[in-house]
Amino acid sequence: MARPIQDAIMLMGDSITSRQDVPLSINALFSETYRRTLDVLNRGLGAYNTRFYLPLLDEFLLRRNEIQSINSSTIQSQKIKLVTIWFGANDSVLKGFLQHVPLEEYIENLNSILNKLTGSDSEYDSYEISDGNSSGPLNIVLITPPPILPSMMGGFDFSGQRELENTRKYAKAVLDIGKEWKGREIKMKTSHWKIRTIDLFNGILNDAGGQADELKPYFTDGLHLSTKGYDIMWKQMINILENDFKDRGISPSELQESEFTIPDWNTLDHSNPNSAVEKMKGPYKRT
Repeated sequence: MARPIQDAIMLMGDSITSRQDVPLSINALFSETYRRTLDVLNRGLGAYNTRFYLPLLDEFLLRRNEIQSINSSTIQSQKIKLVTIWFGANDSVLKGFLQHVPLEEYIENLNSILNKLTGSDSEYDSYEISDGNSSGPLNIVLITPPPILPSMMGGFDFSGQRELENTRKYAKAVLDIGKEWKGREIKMKTSHWKIRTIDLFNGILNDAGGQADELKPYFTDGLHLSTKGYDIMWKQMINILENDFKDRGISPSELQESEFTIPDWNTLDHSNPNSAVEKMKGPYKRT
């Protein structure tokens, strides 16, 4: 079994999150940005929708009683500092196709995920900050599904299952959910969690300047993103991390090399291999 040595980022979603065959995917971007400071846990599942993803949260998150049991031992449970939630590309397939999730259920499922992550009465404890070893609050980013380009889908097995205007409805729903939760955060005056939203649907459309052939550079097949498509997402992500989440322990500019969990080679006592352990940072280091 592996021991945690640092806090984590969890990426929730479908194949647009899980795929790593495209340079500078979301996984690659997070892994490089937070190398040696945070673990990136990719929980993207190809072909999944929110209906089938929701029951799996119990496998991905520790329950409160499990946290207490672990923390009573010499090992600390790994804390999540950031969660990205990126669904809709599959939920929004047209009615009659296997992956279709009605818009109302999609909204309900996303709210259920958020409630499980943030609720004080949730069976999970995603932002525990009461103990001395905690590293701060939970940050969440909702991402809308991107637009699609059916003319690129050709003979792929997902061809003919999606329409741009239908996907737009699911993207709008994510924006509405994000707005609602932001208002809830302000009303509750909570700092334990913060939720922000990336409008990737309109971000790509606006950058492309159209919704036909202008979209080709942003996709590999009309559904899955190219490096250019991920770049549009990442520019918005960085803005949120550096501004909305500033001083919450997640901004890349606040996590410089001096914050490496395992110390930089140049800072070691090269006559003493144990100096790598002695200079380790964070609550997970053996005492």
